[in-house]
Amino acid sequence: MIELILCQWLRDSAAVTAAVPNIFAITLPKNLLYPSVRISTLNNDIEQTFGGVTGDELANIQIDYWAASTNEIAKIKKALVTFLNSLTDNEPSVYCISNLREQPSYEEKTHIFKQTLELTLSYKELS
Repeated sequence: MIELILCQWLRDSAAVTAAVPNIFAITLPKNLLYPSVRISTLNNDIEQTFGGVTGDELANIQIDYWAASTNEIAKIKKALVTFLNSLTDNEPSVYCISNLREQPSYEEKTHIFKQTLELTLSYKELS
């Protein structure tokens, strides 16, 4: 489950936790704390050849994050993008990150800003 590993890597990054201390994988707590991040997998493909499974995987990841202000959202985005850009250099099991897309929104009911990052992650099977 790549989202659990990404969650741990984000928690281990001082720059990311300084911007967003609440980092979750897959689900959120009942009472969401702000600012916060949730990582989930949209889909995951395991590379195969005629000889069998290669151990390489390709996952579409969604990272949602919430904050009370646009300044906080900007800080979180900068920390996440910096982290993601350095991931291939720092983690030998990560081959590349591509197709980074973002979608901002505002939740009228809670008055909270939300941003969604979607990306494609190519990596060696992690244990």
